[in-house]
Amino acid sequence: ARDPRWGRTEESYGEDPYLVSRIGVAFIKGLQGTGEQRFDESHIIATAKHYIADGEPIAGLNGSAFDVSERTLHEIHLPSFKAAVEEAHVGSIMPAHHSLNGIPCHSNTHIMDDILRDTFGFDGLVVSDNNDIFNLMQFMRAAKTWAEAARLSLEVGIDTELAWERSWDTGRAYGAPLEEGVKNGAIPAALLDRAVKNVLRAKFQLGLFDDGSEVVAWQDYEMSGDKGKTDYQVVMYSDSIRGRDLGMDYFNQLDRLTNPRENAGEILNDPAHNKMALEVARKAIILLKNEGNTLPLNRAELSRIAVIGPNADEELLGGYATPNVRYFVSVLDGIRNHVGDEVGVLFAEGVSLEDLERENIIEAVSIAQKSDVAVVVVGGNEITCKENEDRDDLGLVGQQQALVEAVYATGTPVVVVLLHGRPLAIEWIKDHVPAILDGWYLGQETGNAVADVLFGAVNPGGKLPMTVPRNVGQVPIYYNMMRAGRPGRYFQSKAEPLFPFGHGLSYTTFSYSNLQTHATSSTSATVSLDIQNAGDHPGDEVVQLYVSDEYSSVVRPIMELKRFQRIALEAGEKRTVTFTLEKDAFAFYDEKTKAWIVEPGDFNIMIGSSSADIRISQMLHMK
Repeated sequence: ARDPRWGRTEESYGEDPYLVSRIGVAFIKGLQGTGEQRFDESHIIATAKHYIADGEPIAGLNGSAFDVSERTLHEIHLPSFKAAVEEAHVGSIMPAHHSLNGIPCHSNTHIMDDILRDTFGFDGLVVSDNNDIFNLMQFMRAAKTWAEAARLSLEVGIDTELAWERSWDTGRAYGAPLEEGVKNGAIPAALLDRAVKNVLRAKFQLGLFDDGSEVVAWQDYEMSGDKGKTDYQVVMYSDSIRGRDLGMDYFNQLDRLTNPRENAGEILNDPAHNKMALEVARKAIILLKNEGNTLPLNRAELSRIAVIGPNADEELLGGYATPNVRYFVSVLDGIRNHVGDEVGVLFAEGVSLEDLERENIIEAVSIAQKSDVAVVVVGGNEITCKENEDRDDLGLVGQQQALVEAVYATGTPVVVVLLHGRPLAIEWIKDHVPAILDGWYLGQETGNAVADVLFGAVNPGGKLPMTVPRNVGQVPIYYNMMRAGRPGRYFQSKAEPLFPFGHGLSYTTFSYSNLQTHATSSTSATVSLDIQNAGDHPGDEVVQLYVSDEYSSVVRPIMELKRFQRIALEAGEKRTVTFTLEKDAFAFYDEKTKAWIVEPGDFNIMIGSSSADIRISQMLHMK
């Protein structure tokens, strides 16, 4: 995601292609399994989406047409999919909503055949995004009829159609129009045969036919038409924001398409998952600011805490999360769990994110005045940041800014906790509030993890996966910009972001030393350095290695993340970290030869705690 205005930012892994590829490969391997476990009864087919370049839409609007050079396509947008196919062997791909360089992704021979299949070697299933084959005709005007839309998609290998709640006869390109098109010769039967073969192969890979059971009639459109819309088992779920936002029937109808195995409940409710959820949440929290060592809070010095804000006592999991949550610990509950009866905890919502007119800032100010510290929990939710809910303003939604300023004006020490789905332009908060924690969405253990960090039971070690702009006028802004032809400045403002990519502080400090670089070939090298915890607290550091090509025949990015490693160090502990750099760390995509090349010359190896906090560097000469 390279545009924080985009509502689907919350679904992404960040702005950097290397970071996204590492998370993507791990996620795919976990879903699909590896070796003999691949696609066994405990694993599924993963679908990598959206292919390709949907994370940088024009004006930040979902599905916007996008034009991009071939070089940028290969260097920025394709690496994560390349890794998904070549390293993780992903079983399925979903094309994106938009058109790329004038050709809809769902009928784009270049990206589907030339790149995905012929270059990357993908041989799995391709599923359309929701209604996007229909949209070839409806919105993009690339097809005149249903049958033509179906043919265009079949020609580029779209094997199966996702058309949520669309009728077999009148709402699906791969329904009656496809059937009629094959009969009258408008669609070659060979295209249909190829798609059927790929769909059946995926089902056989998953073992869906192994037990010989028959297909349930209401799960098959051709057998039962639209009967599946009414004949399914109702699944109860909580009255969460996600349920209210998406409609009361949404997840019930998703559940009707599943056939859970007998011990599904036992697996889903395994207590080991709860422990993992807490560990992940703890590791994800980012300390954005900690002026005067405001954090961690000393419980012994507190008699009363004010917990304030629309996200303080709210269930927040992000879009497309199940509303049938096992449990959820809010920040308010987490703080109460942590302090017990020793410290009084007062709560006021202050303002609302569901009803933007609702506010009781006076109550929030009152409890802040009575307390030793105010923890203000603001940000966004699944309504303010979601698919097709893009923004032209990155400030806090509604009256949240007024709430923070009013609580700050009381003179009570303030800690701001951000829970949200996209980067937020919080320049006033950064300039005034002494301590800021950023959680994005932290899962079911949100409150316990936040409390652990607030009171020092856990030392935060998370890092920002996206650059945070000062305001929406800085967008697009990402750390790996191409070198500019002029210095660049804004009138009476700063060009630097509010928080840089990779930023994240700690309750301890880390020193970097003894950097060693060695070229092992014309396209590879090894790098090592020592990292020491120079403070009094144990903590995690994410060591980030960036590469900059000093001189090149084409303009290159200022810097590019090429490796990173998270390490845990006790107070005073020192450890050597070693990185192996292959061709991917030095090469660029050459549009003339359609190949990745490494030009001889100097490469600056820069290692630090963020893209803007380089601690040590050394020039490496590649022959």
